Amino acid sequence: MNTITTNKNKITYLFAVNTPEQLTQIKQTACTIFGGYTLTTCSGGWTSKDNELMQETSYKLEVITTKDYQYINNLAQHIAKIGKQKEVYFFIDKLVLNIVNNY
Repeated sequence: MNTITTNKNKITYLFAVNTPEQLTQIKQTACTIFGGYTLTTCSGGWTSKDNELMQETSYKLEVITTKDYQYINNLAQHIAKIGKQKEVYFFIDKLVLNIVNNY
């Protein structure tokens, strides 16, 4: 076995969608731009203008990449447009990634 150490970015996007089709389109777009993703289902909430607790299913989509910021921001813009969202959050973590090859 061989272990490779490399520097990469982990990008985490936080968002909601209105339909399963929107989520499928976002996953396809993430694969087109980055080659893959990890998706986690979450619960989110906020307070409305009427001071009511609003709750929804939300998602955390993560990619590991060395691509430039323009690609990272591009996916956030696609998520906002596809999901018809006012806001999409994303953050970037710098990684020292260790990969064990078993082949």
